[in-house]
Amino acid sequence: MNLLLRNRSSYPLSADRLSNPFGGLVENMLEEFLSTQSRSVREEGSYSPRIEVRENDQGYIVAADLPGVTKDNLKVTVEGQRITIEAEVRRESESKEGENVIHSERVVRKYIRSFDVAQDIDDSLTIAKLEHGVLTLTLPKKQASQSRLITIQ
Repeated sequence: MNLLLRNRSSYPLSADRLSNPFGGLVENMLEEFLSTQSRSVREEGSYSPRIEVRENDQGYIVAADLPGVTKDNLKVTVEGQRITIEAEVRRESESKEGENVIHSERVVRKYIRSFDVAQDIDDSLTIAKLEHGVLTLTLPKKQASQSRLITIQ
């Protein structure tokens, strides 16, 4: 049996939180800003989804967290070594006749993330799957062109 230890300082009213209300906010911001693994593109009002990039001999596997996104509102672009993920979530409240919305936390959220990988991607063999709010991209590496002997006429 494995035990899962929880960091008590993550609770909203813990003693650590009360003495340091900003917690790791600055450290998290600096870590994301100085990250060399990926460059995050942000437009005003957009969010950068969290990603995981793995590499093997054949290519790259990318997992991106996109909660609430449907495949109709998702666009993935591959240009050489650059991958761009764009998505939008629209949760509009429906009100019936005679009802007034008093409070709504339904959102419209736009996700944009662009990052580079070390080798060019073969976009003709790229596979994208969206399941349970997680986008999984299988990005095969483009094979390097082999040199060949040219006969002179």
